Amino acid sequence: MDESLQFNSSLQKVHNGMDDLILDGHNILDGLRTQRLTLKGTQKKILDIANMLGLSNTVMRLIEKRAFQDKYFMIGGMLLTCVVMFLVVQYLT
Repeated sequence: MDESLQFNSSLQKVHNGMDDLILDGHNILDGLRTQRLTLKGTQKKILDIANMLGLSNTVMRLIEKRAFQDKYFMIGGMLLTCVVMFLVVQYLT
């Protein structure tokens, strides 16, 4: 009977821990969404200022294309980092 109570208590602690992790993840995602909206607004303002300064549409397209390409470099770097971390874990275990 005592073992069952300890097991139930442990399961309850794990359940509460998982709830906390999910809540933290949710809060992090909300923060990232807020940052994304802020950055989009900033990007729009920068593009408006650049248009006021007289930058050509060609230059504006090149800047946007560069940002698009940088996103793929970032994703590739993240994947490469994950693969390296996986290989290190596999090697050490």
